[in-house]
Amino acid sequence: MHNFKYLLVIVFLFVFQCNSTFSKIPNLDNRDKEKIKSDVLKTYLRSMNKWKIPFNDLLENKAGAACVQWEKASEKFLENGIFDALGYSRDIANKSAARIAAISGCEKMKEYYKLGETCSCEVIIVNDKNETLIPFEEPNIVKDFANAVEFYKKKNYNDALLEFIKLSELGDADSQYNLAYLYYKGLGTPQNFNKSLYWAWASQLSGEKKAGAIVKSSLNLLSEEEVLVVREDLRVFLDKRVFNGDTKAIIPLAKWYIFVSEEKNLGKSYLWYSVGTAFNIENSMRKRDLIMNELEQSEINQLQNEAQEIYQKIITLKK
Repeated sequence: MHNFKYLLVIVFLFVFQCNSTFSKIPNLDNRDKEKIKSDVLKTYLRSMNKWKIPFNDLLENKAGAACVQWEKASEKFLENGIFDALGYSRDIANKSAARIAAISGCEKMKEYYKLGETCSCEVIIVNDKNETLIPFEEPNIVKDFANAVEFYKKKNYNDALLEFIKLSELGDADSQYNLAYLYYKGLGTPQNFNKSLYWAWASQLSGEKKAGAIVKSSLNLLSEEEVLVVREDLRVFLDKRVFNGDTKAIIPLAKWYIFVSEEKNLGKSYLWYSVGTAFNIENSMRKRDLIMNELEQSEINQLQNEAQEIYQKIITLKK
């Protein structure tokens, strides 16, 4: 009934290899960016306290830098570890000079401890602002998808499942469909109709029409209470992606309020299509204007204000 989905990857593989990096920083790619930033700052402050220098008590303008080994920045390290080389500045004329002074101090400490190229000195905080830059690298979705399909063809279903989970969390509709299929059939994992519904809905909202068959079959095998949980979990997933700066989740979220929500909410859908239009996402304007005809003018004005606030927040996050 449900056919596993393959992509024609050969033609496009070279283009993606030229424009995207396959390797990623270990231990970071599937974790929440804001939490990592917060944990890096906590690690810096903990490291400073070891030297009995309370950064928060220093005079502004102040900055802090650390020599970060991103490949070793596991959750355990960020919870308990300390940075080997640090730098800080205080009571500097301006923020730019404070950053330079902090990096300079870190580089000297790095040289003293002979850390070589094992880490790089980076600004972590300026005054009270966390300026940690996490070195995420873009995944090569086409290559990863091709690898997952090869695992599936060789009946290595567990590795295929793990690859499709990774790609599905990034919002790839084809991977979400295949992941739903694996959960529905119980390949590489015991059958799980909650997860098959979740990922089939996610795929459907991203434009995969074939996912509708798995949605229908999964719905018939779950209780109303279970379906309610799946609905809400999917909304939270899409909402989290959007507010992590992933604009590809905007339209699926707009569709959620019409096609997945227990009660259709045209106002919320209008709001998200408005945000999508602001980001020049294809077909957003047409869908927004169709829904607008169904709404009261007073409601539209309020929703437009909300959309403006959300748009500005996403812009800030992306920066």
